[in-house]
Amino acid sequence: MDDVFLRLEEELRAGRPAALLTVVESHGATPRGAGSRQLVLTSGDTVGTIGGGIGEYKACEAARRVLQDGVSTLLAYDLSPGAAADIGAVCGGTFTVFCQYIGPEAAACISAIAEYGRNRRPYLLLCDMTEPAQWAMAVAGPETICCGDEQHMADLQLFLQKSGNASTYKPQLISYGGKLLYAESFFSASRAFIFGGGHVACALVPVLARVGFSCVVVDDREDFANAERFPDAESVVVADLEHLPDFHIGEDDYVCIMTRGHVGDYVVERQILPLRPQYIGVIGSRNKLYFVREKLLADGFAAEEIDNTYGPIGLPISAATPEEIAVSIAAELIAVRARREGREKADAKKWRAADVPHIRLP
Repeated sequence: MDDVFLRLEEELRAGRPAALLTVVESHGATPRGAGSRQLVLTSGDTVGTIGGGIGEYKACEAARRVLQDGVSTLLAYDLSPGAAADIGAVCGGTFTVFCQYIGPEAAACISAIAEYGRNRRPYLLLCDMTEPAQWAMAVAGPETICCGDEQHMADLQLFLQKSGNASTYKPQLISYGGKLLYAESFFSASRAFIFGGGHVACALVPVLARVGFSCVVVDDREDFANAERFPDAESVVVADLEHLPDFHIGEDDYVCIMTRGHVGDYVVERQILPLRPQYIGVIGSRNKLYFVREKLLADGFAAEEIDNTYGPIGLPISAATPEEIAVSIAAELIAVRARREGREKADAKKWRAADVPHIRLP
């Protein structure tokens, strides 16, 4: 997602228009859900994906036509049996794509999006698609920047005044006063704190980095916490695990605890629990997790608070090697993040930590 806006910013600054494909609505089985984006450049190259296959191919063809005539449009694709045969796909769902011509005059708006992404700041993106060829867009963060059709920009500002910039939306279409709006909230970039620099951490960090997590690795051993060992980490910190520095961990962050022993896991979790991050996962056997839990209960933590952590960490896929365990952990973090950001498909099976067959401690 960030790559799409960053590249779009580059193109506009160079004076080149681009066509932005955004899935604004999807129902049933589709390659990707609402909020997926792909950029089509004047060179013919693309950045990102809206799911691949024949649907993406046809959308990219339409985007190239839009680049020629400068007229934005809405595209609807039906992948249900029968209808899907017309385009050679049989997924079974439907999705709508906004094919948006964006010229250099929108550079300030797109630069604001890119800047929020670089600084990991949340913002709200609104687009008035009532008349697709005369769209308007608003980027609402600490300040609001608009671009596009002037009348529709005024309508978006009125919507923001009534709904508030702080409102959050999963990617969705909104009917408002006879208008068709697309709204999507972007959250602070996901930070993953990995406490422990062992074999699993070495396998985990590059996987998390590839799927959009900024990784911070913490260990009390310099040999296990250095940039050479973790080239994909945003930062690597050598710290006393019993007295952690203030990392400003908050509700947008994810914490993976995998120190070299149960005592290290306990002292880290004891300091992390009061911070209430989005996710706390702890590696280890039944005996190790039981030891940590009993120590935390003795410290005065509530059982419910402790049991909201994920342990053993990772989805239950019978992972054995460090690389397999890393995949299971990354999958769990992706699922938690998608649920928080409202990116689960409407018909996706809901799950909670208590629903999966992890070891449940007494």
